[in-house]
Amino acid sequence: MSVLLIIVVAAFALVLGGWLYAPVIGRVLGERRDRVTPAVTLNDGRDYVPTRTPVVFAHHYASIAGAGPIIGPVLAIYFGWGPALLWVLLGGIFLGAVHDYVATHIAVREGGKNLTVVARRYIGPAAFVLLLILLVALLALVCAAFLDLSATALTSRVAVDVLQLAPDQTLFRVEGNQAVIGGIASTSVVVITAFSPLIGYLYLKRKMPVWLCSLLAMVICAISVAVGLKLPMAVAPGTWKLLISGYVLVAAGVPVWLFLQSRDFINVHMLYAGIVFLVVALVAAALRGGGAVSGGDALPVNNWANASERLGPGWPVLFVTIACGAVSGFHSLCAGGTTCKQLNHELGARRVGYYAMLLESFLAVCVICCLMVGLSLTGYRGYCHPEGAKGNAVLTFAMAVGHTTNVGLGLPVAAGALGAMLLLEGFLVTTLDTAVRLTRYMIEEGWATLFARYDVFADVAAGPSVAGAAAGSAVGAAVAVPAAHVAGTGGLTTQKPPLLEPASRGPVVKTRGLPRVALQLLRRYWVNSGIAVGLMLLLGLGNGYAGIWPIFGSANQLLAAMALIVGTCWLVARMRPVWYTLLPALFMLVTSFASLGRELFRDVHQWPGSAAMVITEVVVIAMSAGLVALAAGRWQSLRRRQPASTVEVG
Repeated sequence: MSVLLIIVVAAFALVLGGWLYAPVIGRVLGERRDRVTPAVTLNDGRDYVPTRTPVVFAHHYASIAGAGPIIGPVLAIYFGWGPALLWVLLGGIFLGAVHDYVATHIAVREGGKNLTVVARRYIGPAAFVLLLILLVALLALVCAAFLDLSATALTSRVAVDVLQLAPDQTLFRVEGNQAVIGGIASTSVVVITAFSPLIGYLYLKRKMPVWLCSLLAMVICAISVAVGLKLPMAVAPGTWKLLISGYVLVAAGVPVWLFLQSRDFINVHMLYAGIVFLVVALVAAALRGGGAVSGGDALPVNNWANASERLGPGWPVLFVTIACGAVSGFHSLCAGGTTCKQLNHELGARRVGYYAMLLESFLAVCVICCLMVGLSLTGYRGYCHPEGAKGNAVLTFAMAVGHTTNVGLGLPVAAGALGAMLLLEGFLVTTLDTAVRLTRYMIEEGWATLFARYDVFADVAAGPSVAGAAAGSAVGAAVAVPAAHVAGTGGLTTQKPPLLEPASRGPVVKTRGLPRVALQLLRRYWVNSGIAVGLMLLLGLGNGYAGIWPIFGSANQLLAAMALIVGTCWLVARMRPVWYTLLPALFMLVTSFASLGRELFRDVHQWPGSAAMVITEVVVIAMSAGLVALAAGRWQSLRRRQPASTVEVG
């Protein structure tokens, strides 16, 4: 089948899903524009910052896209491009986009709080603890996998002649007869990061129009590439990992606009340009008669049996390997961690949550098509799944894009490969700084709950309605709104706690001496950021992405199921239809448990070298099973009682 037809059909299907299915989910959720969001009511200038929807979309999309919709399809297309394409399209429309939209909307309605807090309110305190442990474990896996992928991208190399370059070329640094194609992209990351505070200052503090900021962002992207060409990074992978760790340690605690939001805004222009570049190259290749590698060595439509022998059974392996392009639990963390704190109106949850996932699915479609056009089956296996050697999914993607642009646009393979590396490396770091900040949020929620009785955490325990509003007033940004219209109250008064939120935590315990110092340290953002970075390094320095990706994919899809289960309980409490969230949750639950059980069985036989992986897998399985049991019990209780106070109108 021509890739041109695939792209057109895929784009039409995704647009149709956003046009027809997203409004259905909006009606199920009770979406209303006149509710004021937490970004407005709790504006503190650091985490809660009301921001225009295009900027939030850029941050959210750059955070969720990252390497997921690229690396997943690269690894999984071995099963055949047909199964991979079907999973991306059907999963994106009916599972992934629904998951992202529901998670974003509920986080906004619950006062800009993350998934763990929502679970505590609607399932119970034990669910909060189980989900918190699960999320910290998952985020550590995300950070470790992407940290290693970033180092892999930095040091990826290929023979100079394969890139169709002369032996005396100066575009890439050469070691032996190998061209190092990752250093330019790494320098680009550094330059973009350095310019990020300027962009943040202009659009947030000076209120510069978004289109002007976009023009400046494109100029910064061009400058970063030019500097990279002149001064490509040349450091060891371990050094690069430590440098990135130092950056995310700082970025996780400073105001969100300084690096996280503004870096994403700049980077997303490179991603937008990359998608357009891929589509143009693919369309040109199809029109020039090179729509896909032909003959017996083409990537097959269906290679299920052969890939299952090599990689494991297609179900569940394919469905957890392609995560971010179809459905990803990590997106719920972005929705409930940073995105929900920036939306300035409730309809933004649909525009950011649902549509960003559709665009990510389209990126995954483009990646699949590039692999079909740019690589033969033999070439693909040589790069990604070589016999008796470690594969390189980053290099596989780069070479696929390089050959695709060569076929379609007549550009040197090197030019396309460089563009692919720029696309990938920037968004690996973008996802990393978001994930570490989210881990910090989770850890802080844990301390605030565990030590809620102590005076040091008393103001945290009071909740956002008190502490956050006070902070907003301090910067002159809090506004008075009718209680019934405040997002996060579910239509109740702001003083009444939602469902299972404890109304009282008992008398405050006074602390002094070393215990007080220790508790005060746990409230410091840099301490919690340090814990997050430490967990990332613990898993990332000793394990490569190839070893981490299977458990990351499984845990990630399991988290998607957990987020949809929490969303289902939220809908039950409001007497709203639940099948739109429950059916996807059940499918991902069974798939993820099957995959995790398989990974655990394999890793147990590699003990003690796999100790960190085994412990993580056991924690993820145990926490998830406990949460499912609690949710089932709570669901039955809610269905029996259906308190009238939780029923919403509209």
